[in-house]
Amino acid sequence: MALLACVCAVAVFTYGVFLLMAVAHAAKITDAQDREAALATQVSTLENQYLAGSEALTSDQAAAMGYVTPSDVSMVYIASPAALTLNTQ
Repeated sequence: MALLACVCAVAVFTYGVFLLMAVAHAAKITDAQDREAALATQVSTLENQYLAGSEALTSDQAAAMGYVTPSDVSMVYIASPAALTLNTQ
């Protein structure tokens, strides 16, 4: 009878531990989702700032920051996308 009581006590204890672990895991998931939403908002804000800044950039400002005009520009065309391969050598 004492053995059965010990087995029941261990089972109830382990059930409680697993239940608490599940609750903690759910809380961590909620926290991670909240952080992900905050980071997505920050990224969106930074993208908007970048786009606003790049639209306002003039050639004179770019030259002042060290950008130079390329000396030679050429277009490259391919016959079809299927002709592209990855060289693994």
